[in-house]
Amino acid sequence: MPTRTKKTRLPEAKTREAILLAAIDAFAEHGFAGARTENIAKAAKVNKAMLHYYFHDKETLYAAVLDTLYGSLGETENLVKELMTAPLNSVQHVHVFLKVILAKHGDPRSDSFRCILAWELAAGQNNLKRVAQKYLVPRIVAMTAVIERGIAAGELRCSNPTLAVWSLISQVAFYYMHRETYEDSSIYHDLYKNVSQEDLLQFLLKNFIASYAVDPKIKSTLPAEIDQLARELAKQLATPAIEIHREVKNTAG
Repeated sequence: MPTRTKKTRLPEAKTREAILLAAIDAFAEHGFAGARTENIAKAAKVNKAMLHYYFHDKETLYAAVLDTLYGSLGETENLVKELMTAPLNSVQHVHVFLKVILAKHGDPRSDSFRCILAWELAAGQNNLKRVAQKYLVPRIVAMTAVIERGIAAGELRCSNPTLAVWSLISQVAFYYMHRETYEDSSIYHDLYKNVSQEDLLQFLLKNFIASYAVDPKIKSTLPAEIDQLARELAKQLATPAIEIHREVKNTAG
């Protein structure tokens, strides 16, 4: 008798990740309201029942996507703690912070992250509230404490440290989210084409020093070992959704 060929299945963890990868693409292209679970299941090469086995409904799946995009903020806790407790002045800590958020928003592979964020902003940000409380607020609080220590040490003058931190984040997020907006304009080259990530970091850092530093010549460069740790953290935070699913996409394809 001829032997039957068994249909190969992805391992359970890989199946879940394949669904997440397809969902990231769908939510990035269509937003939460426009994405359809049947299309996500088809793209992941599973049936709809299998999708709902792993994710009860579209809301649960979307929450998992947001956790995937932002989750590395929690997974790098030890490295963050090591950097936050390093013997640096407040401006050097801001340097590390800028390096990390620029990597998160500026990685050229992070289109899905930026698209989903744009959809969320347009839709009223309801789903981002949970993400902000879980992942973003703790980082803002930690950096606010750094600036407050800088004020106490006589390094900085700042009337609202939380607003100062939020201003840095907002500038970076707005800059990268609007790259395509200015793509065909006369100012595109000056804004983007001729500006490297390091150029942008130094521009923001110099503005921070000019705005808040008591001594405009305060040291802002990082020791080599701290710079290496910051680069490692930036690498881990840059595009978690794409990095952890690349193998799944190759397997499923």
